[in-house]
Amino acid sequence: MNATVWIAASLLLGIACWTDLRKMVIPNALTVPFALGGLAYHGIASGFEGLGYAALGAAAGMLPLLAMYALRGIGGGDVKWFAAFGMWSGAGAAWQLVVWSVLFAGGIAVLLLVLRLPVFAPIAARWAPTLQRSSSERLRGRMKFPFMLAVAPAFVVIGIYG
Repeated sequence: MNATVWIAASLLLGIACWTDLRKMVIPNALTVPFALGGLAYHGIASGFEGLGYAALGAAAGMLPLLAMYALRGIGGGDVKWFAAFGMWSGAGAAWQLVVWSVLFAGGIAVLLLVLRLPVFAPIAARWAPTLQRSSSERLRGRMKFPFMLAVAPAFVVIGIYG
């Protein structure tokens, strides 16, 4: 990815992290303009080939996450965010980000399970605003976290090693 793409993707990630951490939402007002920007950027830079590159990137970012969305593991904003990221980055980087994000999410899930142990209850209580448990989820024993908490370190990994 060139510098323009990295800057756009970093901006997209930063804003998405901010909104996801605050409200557990990634709004369409963020994802749609970024997706269209990626499409326009690659279309202007490379014509029809660039449009195909952006479309393939969107598919590589979005399609794997649709299964997670169907299982209610992530929200629709996360799926659209990955499509927008793929429009900018292309299929290879989008796929790498999906894989690394899922790995980091698994690590966070294990951490959340450990924090449920009685010995770690005081630590978990301090994190409560970030982990945002709803009353219905408390009854079922479920806890969710903003998926962007897993995406941010994954983005750093693909920036360094990708």
